[in-house]
Amino acid sequence: MIAKKTLLTCIEPFYRKVHNRTFLIAAASCVAGSLLASSGAWADELAGAVAVAAPEQITALDPVYRQPEQTQPAATQLDSAAPEPVKPGPSLGIDLEQVQDLASIVDDARKQAQAEYLAEKLRQSPQTVQRYVELAWKEASRRVGLDPELLIAIIQKESVFRPKVQSSYGAQGLMQVVRRWHREKLHASESLFDPVVNIRVGTDILEEYLESADGDLSRALAKYSGNARGYAKTVIDESRKLAQVADTAAAEVAISPGLFDPASAQHAG
Repeated sequence: MIAKKTLLTCIEPFYRKVHNRTFLIAAASCVAGSLLASSGAWADELAGAVAVAAPEQITALDPVYRQPEQTQPAATQLDSAAPEPVKPGPSLGIDLEQVQDLASIVDDARKQAQAEYLAEKLRQSPQTVQRYVELAWKEASRRVGLDPELLIAIIQKESVFRPKVQSSYGAQGLMQVVRRWHREKLHASESLFDPVVNIRVGTDILEEYLESADGDLSRALAKYSGNARGYAKTVIDESRKLAQVADTAAAEVAISPGLFDPASAQHAG
């Protein structure tokens, strides 16, 4: 069996380059499952095989990670005929449908781990917290370059996951949005006490502040909080902790012995 530390070591260089971390972990898991299904393989050879196979598999699965293009001298380009078809490299029998299923499993594990961590920390019901974690993930999936952990950390700081809370200043809901300042982001019939509406509008505001701050997250968060002292650092630190919790859960799922059933392993091998 591939140890947790070995698997993480193998995929870590690519993890930082691929936008969809969940998809990468699932792909690496599928590679590991394919290798485990091969008869006569020794434990110490598996780790090395994963390390060698990972770049090829990730390159094939995710267009974000690409090798630098090879260039030819101008004369060679002019004289050369039509390029020969690229021959596919060696395959380990990766099933893309299986990888997509694994990505969903890993996503669920990440969300559940975050909800359990927050519920224990805040002494709240895991089911209640998980609902808002799910909404933050869903909203972040509609945006470019915005992590769900950041939204969750803001919700935790602003309202401690209380959707009906209202401040004396008029800030309402999970992300404490002041309606009179952002009327253009709401329909007349919408309520900021609705978690779906509140997270959508709060995220719109955050993106607006990020744009005005030229992408500087600390400045954007400072503006979001009304320049509250230490706010940006608290939110950023908590978002990193949430990401760590989620990544640990994803790694545990990726090396779970029950992740591949015999039929899937036989097919992959």
